[in-house]
Amino acid sequence: MRASYNRKFFDFIIFSNIFIALCAVAMAGYSTHLFSFGFPPAHFAGFLFFSTLASYSIHWYLTDETTEITASRTPWLSKNKWLHAAFFVISSIGCAFFLLKELGYIKWILPAIFLTLLYTAPKFPFQPFTALKKIILGKTILLALMWTYVTSALPFFIINKPWEPVYTLFFINRFALIFPICILFDLRDKEYDKLTGVKSLVTLLPTKKIKIVFNLFVILHVITALLIAYFSDLGLVDNFILLIPIILTFSLYNKAIRTKNDYLFYFILDGLMALAPILFFVKLTL
Repeated sequence: MRASYNRKFFDFIIFSNIFIALCAVAMAGYSTHLFSFGFPPAHFAGFLFFSTLASYSIHWYLTDETTEITASRTPWLSKNKWLHAAFFVISSIGCAFFLLKELGYIKWILPAIFLTLLYTAPKFPFQPFTALKKIILGKTILLALMWTYVTSALPFFIINKPWEPVYTLFFINRFALIFPICILFDLRDKEYDKLTGVKSLVTLLPTKKIKIVFNLFVILHVITALLIAYFSDLGLVDNFILLIPIILTFSLYNKAIRTKNDYLFYFILDGLMALAPILFFVKLTL
């Protein structure tokens, strides 16, 4: 009985998008804390949590569970679609509340809103939004760029820190982790995207070239991590923490392209984006 309850609770946290929203907050806090600025304001964390939850809730609410079939998430979605609708309403209210406290930074927040809407817009079941899936070629890049901007650039703007070259290296470093993870998601969805006319990096390139792109970004991540260590005062442990997620992502490539296990994608791979922040904050408590 307890095992069944634990499984249902775990599924709720993962599939309701609470987990990915918490990951976003941890990633943003890590960005500024890593460079000794502490955490962004609490109202920014609130805005980030609720905006992430709202965007993912509407995205999954608009997902057709009869065609976009996954091993575990689709059955959960078919039974709990009302929950995504409820979470979208609740999180939209929370997002609006905290956004009012961030109006002074609206010029930095608008790009994040635009990227999020552009990614989700093809899900809306009417024109001209449905046509976007056949026009937007950079689906993978778009999602990775949105996540990187929100968690690795926006926090610095919110705390009013002048932009420095090392922040650019950090931005590239985070993008070079998130983009390969997005590639693995798109490889999983490749056949469905082809059938529905979605044009992306994965549907346009052969598998061998996709693997080359994946490897190039892994190398880019390692190089930028080394450059960050050189141009900042990060310790050896902090720099090693930067590398752990990309090492694990690289090691999971062969498994990820051979399975549709939802827990691998929505817990392990999504969690890898927040692994460095978690390890960093654990280190601070030791």
